[in-house]
Amino acid sequence: MSDREINVVIVGTSIAGMTAAKAVAALSKQGYPNLRVTTIDKNEYYYHAIGAPRAVVDKEFGKQLLLPVKNLLQSFELDPESPKHRFIHASVVSVNKHSVVLSDGQNIVYDYLVLATGARNKLPAHIQGPTFADAKQQMARVYDNVSKAKNILIVGGGPVGVEIAGEIAYAYKDKSVTLVHGAERLLPPNFKPGLSNGAVHKLERLGVKVVLNEKIDIPKDVLFDCSVRPLSLVGSSGASYSSDLQILATGITFESDYLHDLETDLKVSLRQPNGSIKVKSTLQLDCDALPNVFVPGDVNSLPAGAKYAVKAKEQATSVGNNLVLMIKQGYDADNKKMPALVDYTGGEMNMTLVPIGKELGVFQALGIAFGKSFVGDFLSKIKSKDYFLSKFASEF
Repeated sequence: MSDREINVVIVGTSIAGMTAAKAVAALSKQGYPNLRVTTIDKNEYYYHAIGAPRAVVDKEFGKQLLLPVKNLLQSFELDPESPKHRFIHASVVSVNKHSVVLSDGQNIVYDYLVLATGARNKLPAHIQGPTFADAKQQMARVYDNVSKAKNILIVGGGPVGVEIAGEIAYAYKDKSVTLVHGAERLLPPNFKPGLSNGAVHKLERLGVKVVLNEKIDIPKDVLFDCSVRPLSLVGSSGASYSSDLQILATGITFESDYLHDLETDLKVSLRQPNGSIKVKSTLQLDCDALPNVFVPGDVNSLPAGAKYAVKAKEQATSVGNNLVLMIKQGYDADNKKMPALVDYTGGEMNMTLVPIGKELGVFQALGIAFGKSFVGDFLSKIKSKDYFLSKFASEF
């Protein structure tokens, strides 16, 4: 318990940022009345990207994926009439040892900093636009274009690509849907081959043409924004793939450019070549000069198998617990008071549910894959019902 001023800054209000923010803000009612948690995000909403495949074919469902973040910490206020916690709608342009600089010119001082800026997928798995109106407009445009297109090419056969292909093929029986993947099997390689085999089988049942071991040459001078336009792309085999709408479900971009100035100042590299942020086993930034900075979620350098919403939540819970330990120990008042922090031991994802339309799907748990069997169909409906929207919406 302490009445000292404590400033915790959380950059990013997705699953990881929200979870860490709540864990720390709870201290406000546990003897830390002058604790302030500031959440910052470039968007005024949380986009439940897990549900993006369904939103491509269901406009009303898509609208539900946008959740407000402004009052995320309201329930933790000691005095709602004089709130301590706040949300700032802005981008972080740079980070230094004691503060973050925002796109609107503000300089926000921190005692503890959480970088939960995540990783950006491509449209439609990622929506760009700072306001609700911007996001709704973009989502409606994607829906309208998918409904108009006759021949759709999806590049990338990870979970997102498979789910989008399944949703489109299930909703529109008259469309030609082709899914091209650069590896020898669909879905992440840390899952069983039977999962991929089942996904191929069930996509083909819906009429999707699946092409494996084919890398598509993506021209850098072409904008892929889910527009309806005729385009022919060439694969590594020399085959051409003509379509009137193209969806890229390949790769992610880590949101970490704001660390450039700090790297220059400290003369160290804080990021991997791919842009992910290096972390210690405690999920602290891998920099001894900044033990009060933590990095949960997709933006950190943990393996691809850790880049799932459930893993982001686990990581943020671990970060929240470590922050509480530091605050209770009084690290912000005396940096010699560093408690023993707890390592994150969550590992990679060993379970997955991949819906393929509303009726089919594949499932793996405990090393057992349910690919072609009806068991995968039955269990994947746990996710396909609403893509976990109701579960996550309750957090906001």
